Amino acid sequence: MAELFEANRVIVLSVYGQVFFVLGLAIALQSLKRSDLPLARSLPWLAGFGIVHGFHEWGYLFVPIQSGYLPLPATEALLVVQLAIKGISFALLLQFGVELIAGVTRRPILPRLRLLPLATLAAWAGATLIVSAAVGSFVPQGGAWLQQGRIGEALAAVGAPVAVGDVLARWMLALPGSLLAAWGLLATARGVASAARPPVVTGLRIAAVAFAAYAVLGGLIALPAPFAPASWLNAASLERSAGVPVEVLRSVAGLVIAVAIILALDLFEQETDRALAEARRRELLARERERIGRDLHDGIIQSIYAAGLHLEEASAALGPEAEAPRGRISTVLAELERIGTEIRRTIFALRTSSPEDAAGLDAEAIVRGAAEELRANTLVALETAVSGEAIPQLSPEAADELRQLAHEAFSNILRHAHARHVRVHLQHSGGELRLEIADDGIGFDPGALPTGHSGQAAQGLANMRHRAEVLGGHLGVQSALGQGTTIRLTMATTALSRPR
Repeated sequence: MAELFEANRVIVLSVYGQVFFVLGLAIALQSLKRSDLPLARSLPWLAGFGIVHGFHEWGYLFVPIQSGYLPLPATEALLVVQLAIKGISFALLLQFGVELIAGVTRRPILPRLRLLPLATLAAWAGATLIVSAAVGSFVPQGGAWLQQGRIGEALAAVGAPVAVGDVLARWMLALPGSLLAAWGLLATARGVASAARPPVVTGLRIAAVAFAAYAVLGGLIALPAPFAPASWLNAASLERSAGVPVEVLRSVAGLVIAVAIILALDLFEQETDRALAEARRRELLARERERIGRDLHDGIIQSIYAAGLHLEEASAALGPEAEAPRGRISTVLAELERIGTEIRRTIFALRTSSPEDAAGLDAEAIVRGAAEELRANTLVALETAVSGEAIPQLSPEAADELRQLAHEAFSNILRHAHARHVRVHLQHSGGELRLEIADDGIGFDPGALPTGHSGQAAQGLANMRHRAEVLGGHLGVQSALGQGTTIRLTMATTALSRPR
């Protein structure tokens, strides 16, 4: 078997390079720029590793062939360049592992930690120079290179740096990078298990196992070197005991990684499908908003206007002695006018609030807009305050629920509270958004709403509590007769927000 692999070493090395190159190319051709998934931000580093490492492995074919035509110093320089490419490729693998862990743990990694792969690469270069100078003119036994041209003479000149650099690159860069990649892919699989299709989760898990295997085959087993454990655990000893070159085993691990990652890339197709479905849903929602607004304007508004005209005619027909009925008619007319105004406001909100409008998705802008409307319609003194962390934009659905809840709260103050001062406080901290609206009005007993408006007030509070539940939050109401009213909304923004 060893003779078979040796006779076909050109094929083995060609396939080995192609496996990793195809892995990198498949990821690079996948458009990940618009994805919000943490995996998307780390995959370009894996693509870079695959492409660069593919070129490095092809160097085992290219350099020996060129050594038959180039001067010996040029061949030695190519061996050094190939070693540098190896270190860079493994540094990209380590960067992939670091970025993947940063994404799946959802904890910001310090900038200096993101520079760890670059620092390790520099440390590897320095260690290679120091250790290779200590071991002298060591030449690797056999080696992975195609035995052609003057490759043997070139290795006799730079064999120590090549062997030491291979060992240290695998131990310092490839081994931790592969282990971090395996850990991160397993965590990613757990994170998307509830939303992704089963083949995606299976692909991520298989890729994690393959990276763990590559940590041993590509990170622990290196070229022979005159120090332990590379002096007895190396590519040559593995080939003698198993009869299979380590390049074949690495190719199998790389092939499994490539197939599994390509299978997992369907996750981004699912994300695109969901985005298209959401766009279609928003388009239908916009059309439905327009239809409802048109029906309200052409139907209910006109009916209210006609009813008002009939009441005005009835009031004019009453004699001078019918003062009480005329007063009641005036009250009804005023109420109809108020209802018409609210319906027009609703029509305006339906036509102007767009899911793609950034201001319409901003919690602070929503609350301030509703509060300013209260200030414009009354003489109440309004005090607004915003504190805590930056407030993320809400999803269109959450923004609409918060907008309606705020309008209902301020509408209750306008109609029932008789307040002179209103204080609004919006706070975001610890992933929670808290809205407090307090007035100094007449207040009420939450257990027994004021007569005359009990139906409207009870329905308004019920609507607000329902909207709070839709937002995944809680609405608290604190009030007493003569002591004003305080409304507190608390909700988590993690599931409701979207990135800016």
